[in-house]
Amino acid sequence: MRGRTRAAAAAIALAAATGLAQTGAPAQAAVPGLQIVSTASTGGSGSPKSVTATCPAGKRVVGAGFYLDGAAAQVVLDDLIPAAGAVTATGYEDQDGTAENWWIRAYAVCADPVPGLEIVTAVSAPGSAARSTTAACPTGKRALGGGATITGGLGQVVIDAMMPASTTVTAAAFEDGDGTSATWTLTAYAICAPALPGLVLPTVTSPPTTGFQQGASPACPAGTAALGTGWDVNTRFPGSIFPVAAAPSATGVLTVALMNNAPGLAEWTLTGRAVCATP
Repeated sequence: MRGRTRAAAAAIALAAATGLAQTGAPAQAAVPGLQIVSTASTGGSGSPKSVTATCPAGKRVVGAGFYLDGAAAQVVLDDLIPAAGAVTATGYEDQDGTAENWWIRAYAVCADPVPGLEIVTAVSAPGSAARSTTAACPTGKRALGGGATITGGLGQVVIDAMMPASTTVTAAAFEDGDGTSATWTLTAYAICAPALPGLVLPTVTSPPTTGFQQGASPACPAGTAALGTGWDVNTRFPGSIFPVAAAPSATGVLTVALMNNAPGLAEWTLTGRAVCATP
């Protein structure tokens, strides 16, 4: 890829929680049995790598996340797919490939069945150009989390945004710096349910930088816990910044992105979002 940044990634501190402790005794539990399950792929150099985090028997997915490590800004997230009882994450090396060892981790935020829970999808038109698509929850339901997937991009399309809002999840994708003639589509996933007690969407945007790495870590308010994750990269050169983490923990969400190339060293920011509710 033209103008690839060769700097080494700074260390990313990641609290990889595998479960959530109950705090206090809320009057009404929104998501009883809340638990984070994470599973990592094998390491190595090779593409693609895919991994699935599976909820314990009887539990259902209420949120999804991912973490890419080991190949600084040379691997793109291709899939973050929530299903009824599991979350699948897939990474592709860009067209230059890499000899570095890397791996991908999937996070499934699981809970006892929530009444009315469903997953809604929206698929963009096919083509070879930037696009976005929005999955909307049915009337009366709210978005708890979401996901996105690229079909046909094969490492040359970046999921620039996957942002839950009150009743929708919007995904946006851009081709990387030198583009591709391949035909590809973008799918957005919204995990929907009736409004839950304590449901809020804390959001943090990093300060502008021309640097290699940005992080944004929205925290859930006291007495709530993270369900869903979200991110949005803001840059004059879409496709030049690779999101590498949107990882839920007991208290919030960590989002991280790395510069792949940024012509003119343009400033960029990263917005992270958590969907939180009463556990």
